[in-house]
Amino acid sequence: CFVPSISAAIFRTWSCQGYADPGQDDKMIGYMRRAPEIECDSDAHKPIQHLAYYLIAIWPLGSLLLYGSLLIPCYKPLHAKTPTALTRATAFLHGEYELTFYWWEALELARKLTLTGAVLLIEEERAFLRLLVATVICSVYAVGLAIVRPYKRVEDTLLAVAASLVLLLSFLCANWTTIFIKVEERKACGDDYATDLLGFSKVDKIGYAMIGLAAVAVLFAFVGGFVALRRFARIPTIRLASTRQAPELTLATGMTYHLFNSHIWS
Repeated sequence: CFVPSISAAIFRTWSCQGYADPGQDDKMIGYMRRAPEIECDSDAHKPIQHLAYYLIAIWPLGSLLLYGSLLIPCYKPLHAKTPTALTRATAFLHGEYELTFYWWEALELARKLTLTGAVLLIEEERAFLRLLVATVICSVYAVGLAIVRPYKRVEDTLLAVAASLVLLLSFLCANWTTIFIKVEERKACGDDYATDLLGFSKVDKIGYAMIGLAAVAVLFAFVGGFVALRRFARIPTIRLASTRQAPELTLATGMTYHLFNSHIWS
């Protein structure tokens, strides 16, 4: 979790607050939100940008490369079910996922880095494009998550899908709010044009509607998870008493078969 938060701080180099230029009414001038005394794209801003580029290469991109360099050598041992020191040490990266999708954590990190920071590379004047890109990424990820179901445990998949839907609804809310505010700022089309266009009379109502939809999505996820767990609980399966999950069978070097020896005591 520390990788996206630190990366977001680096990408805030391009997070600027726009103001109307006193000299030119049709032009906007931006200042850094973290350092309001520095004008964006000015001579004072450029050294900060250059430093941020180096930090991006070291931290966000470096983290992705580190994940890849750790996961790629795990491919053969994981598929052969012969654990090594590396697969055991990196179990926190692939242990929650199905064998086919052992690399999913790297994709999850890339998604977080994009949503929390990389979208800020889009110019401030095109802030709506940032929201649009984030919305598309969330939509594709949520659909892919529901289709491939990379997690071993059903409850993890349902929780991840619910979280993705809530995040998607949040970005949709931001999209509609931005459109509503922009239309309201332009009164040439009439005072009620924003209401006629979007169906909401106030910005607050957009937020309330999205909160309601998010609550419904979470409720459906919990109900679906409960039904799925009840259905899987009826399937006879050998489970570990400590975790109530199916055991992960591994083979030592040179071994080929597993032997299960059951005793019935009377």
